[in-house]
This record gives sequence, C-alpha cells and structure tokens, in this order.
Amino acid sequence: MKINTLGLSTLVVTLLWANPSLAHHVMGGDIPVTFLHGFLSGLGHPIIGLDHLAFIVAVGLIASLHQNAYFSPFAFLAGTLGGIALQLKFVEIHFVEFAIAGSVVLLGALVIRAKHLRVFITISIFVVAGILHGYAYGESIVGAELTPLTAYLMGLLTIQYAIAVLVITFMGLIAKANNSVIPVRIMGGVVLGIGLAFMAENISNAAL
Repeated sequence: MKINTLGLSTLVVTLLWANPSLAHHVMGGDIPVTFLHGFLSGLGHPIIGLDHLAFIVAVGLIASLHQNAYFSPFAFLAGTLGGIALQLKFVEIHFVEFAIAGSVVLLGALVIRAKHLRVFITISIFVVAGILHGYAYGESIVGAELTPLTAYLMGLLTIQYAIAVLVITFMGLIAKANNSVIPVRIMGGVVLGIGLAFMAENISNAAL
C-alpha cells in the first residue's frame, strides 16, 4: 500500500508541476525551424500545458479500464492529427479553450465512475477531444517548414502515447497489488479539479 500511495502521489505532483501559462508557447513561442527544435517542441507541448497533460493522463486512466488498454489511445492521437490539420488549414473553431476544459471535466467525471465504457463511446470521445487538443497544439506551428513540422508531430505523438502507456501500466500494477477502484477515482478527481479550474478561468476571461 505504501508503494501505491507513493506512486499515486508522484503522479499527482507531476500533474500539478506543469505550468499552464506556457501551454501554447513551447521554446519561448518561436516557430520551430530545425528538426531538433520541432521534435523538442512536440515533446514539450503536452507536458507544459496542464489541461493537455491532465487529459492525456485521463485517456490512460480510461484506457486502463478496458481489455485493449494500449490500443484505445490511438484514437486520441488520430484526433490530434486531425485537429492540427484543421489549424494548418486555417479552419476556425470557436471557444476551443473552453471546449478543451470541458473535455478534461468530462473525462475526469468518467474516470471517477471507474466503469467500462462502450468501445464506440470511448473512441468517439477520444477522437473529438483529440481534434480540440490538436487544434490548440497546431497554433504553435502555423508557418513552420515541412521538416520541423514533421519532427513536431513525431515528438507530439510519441510523448502523448508514452504518457498514456505509463498511466496504463502504472494503474495495472496497482490493480494487481490492490483490487480497488479507489486509486483510479482519486486520479479522476484530480483531473476533474484541473478541468474545472481551467473552465472557471475561461469563464472569467470571457466575462472581462
């Protein structure tokens, strides 16, 4: 139990460590100009954006409740690519930050339930949310050349899937040691709280 508590606390601290004010300004906000610059930007973007990080963790938590746990996160990755494509095509999506916060709240609430969702529902949520998050990601690479853009996508997809896999594996170890949904619900509560905080911030900004 001590190991489980320590691990859970570490994951929570990791979530809270990220700085939401940097969410769309990797590498100081500069457009990537080299392969390395693009790759590092892709790796960093989901980590320094707390709303994005919380959602990816929630993706892993939801996936851990399914048999094909390591497969379902690919739906989110696909949606992410779609959202980036829309941004690069200058398709306008209104209130995207509010929608992203809502997606974090939704997944946090679903994680707290700690019950299996139908595969179709899970995939649909992941794809739609992925489009929203991808659209926000894409803002930082509009105007980038093909090489840094490709590197950015490689880094972005790699880090997102790695985080989801880490969460899935971590929750699997906890499930083996302690057959309880309490750890999942605790993490769901953290995700829900983060989503509500971002939603309140967006509402406050809109009211000003």
